[in-house]
Amino acid sequence: MTLASVRADVVVIGAGPAGSAAAAYLGAAGHDVLVLERTPDTVDTARVGAEVVSPRAVAELEALGLTESDTDDWHRTSGVRFVGGGMRLALPWSDVDGRPRHGFVRSRAALESSLCGYAVSRGAQFRRGVEVSGLTTDDAGRITGVTADGLTVEATVVIDASGVPGLGQSAGESASGVAVTAEFESPRHTDDHLETWLELTDSEGKRLPGHGWIVGDGQGRVTVGVGALADDTRATPEACAMVLRQWLTALPVNWHLSAATMTGPMAGARLGTGRATRPVHENGLLRIGDTGRVADAFTGEGFAAALASGRLAAHVVHRALAHEGAAEREGELAAYTALVGRAFGRRRALGRVGAKLIDRPWATHLATTWGLPREGLMKFALARLTTPNHTEVETCVTTSTMGRVTRAAAYSGTERGVDQ
Repeated sequence: MTLASVRADVVVIGAGPAGSAAAAYLGAAGHDVLVLERTPDTVDTARVGAEVVSPRAVAELEALGLTESDTDDWHRTSGVRFVGGGMRLALPWSDVDGRPRHGFVRSRAALESSLCGYAVSRGAQFRRGVEVSGLTTDDAGRITGVTADGLTVEATVVIDASGVPGLGQSAGESASGVAVTAEFESPRHTDDHLETWLELTDSEGKRLPGHGWIVGDGQGRVTVGVGALADDTRATPEACAMVLRQWLTALPVNWHLSAATMTGPMAGARLGTGRATRPVHENGLLRIGDTGRVADAFTGEGFAAALASGRLAAHVVHRALAHEGAAEREGELAAYTALVGRAFGRRRALGRVGAKLIDRPWATHLATTWGLPREGLMKFALARLTTPNHTEVETCVTTSTMGRVTRAAAYSGTERGVDQ
C-alpha cells in the first residue's frame, strides 16, 4: 500500500514513545491509525545510549497493556543513588499511590522498537523513511491531513509527536533544557541504581555547571549524561559536551570510562521541558510528548510524560471520532488542553523553579551539604519528584487493559558512604 492510497482516521507524526503510545491506544480501540516516521529504521543516531524508565513510566506501560513477559529481559532498577558534597546516598524508589516500586533501563533503540512493535500488534500502521513537511487545511482553516514527500495524506485528526521543536517550529521558538550523553562499556553495567550527581567537578576539583547521571543497561554498557534544565539556560549541546568531557576525567576509575571504552560519539539534544509557544490543541491537531513540552522540567525525564500525553490524546481522539460533525469533534478535542493542564501544569511550574535553583551553585551546595546527609529529607524529596501525574482519564480501550498497576517487591536498605 502506498501513501497516496491511504486515508486514515488518525495520522501520527513521529514514532517515538508518545506517538507509539497514542497509536497503540487508538489502534486497540479499532481506529485506522497511520504513524509516519522520518528515520528509515529504529536507530536514531541523535538518541544514543539508554533510557531510564521510572516507576511512573512503568505504571504507564502497564496501563498501555505491556505485561511482565514484555519486559522480562529489561534491566530492572530499584532506586536512585545521589552523589555530592563528598557523600552518596542510595534510596529505593518511593512507595507512592500503589505505583510500581521498580524501574527499568533499556537502550533507546530497543525501547522504541518495542513500543512500535506493540502499537502494530494493536492495529496501528507504520511508515518509516517518510518526512512530514506540512499540514493541509480546509476552507475553514481546520487541519485535514499532512503533506509528506510530495504526497498528501488525509486524516480526521492529526497528532504531532515529532519531538522538539515540532512540525513547523524553529529550534529558537521555545527555550528549553539541553542534555548530552555518551555510552561506554563498563563492568558496572549491572548497577541497579540510577546514579545522580548533584554537583560536577573536573579532575582538579573545579566546579562545573549542570548536573550529571550514570545508568547501566545490564548488557555491558553504561550511559553517562550531563544536563542543564532551566528555561533560561544559555547552554548548548556543544557546551554540555565540553562539560561532560571534563567531568569524565573526575569520575571514579571503577566505572572504566575512557576513550578506549567509549562506544560511539556523544549525542546532544534539546529537551521537551520549555514553555510551549503553541497550543497543545489547534484546529484538529494535538501536540503530545516533547512536542507538547510535557517533559519534567526539574528532572528532564520525558518518557513517562510522553506515554501519559499519548494516553490522554488517545482518549479525546477516541471520543471525537464518535461524532460525524466537525464542530462536535473539535469540541471533544478541545478537552485535551484541560487534561494536559491538570496532568502536568502544576508539576511543570514547580519544576521550572526547581530547575532554575539547581543550576545555581549556591543552591546545589546547599542541597549537597545540608540536604544529602538527611536521609528522611531526601526520601521526601524523591517521593515528590517521582509522584505520578494525576490524570482523571485512563484509556480509550477495554477495561481489561486499563489501569493495571502492580507493585513490585521493595528494595531493602540504603547505602551511605563517601564517593567511590
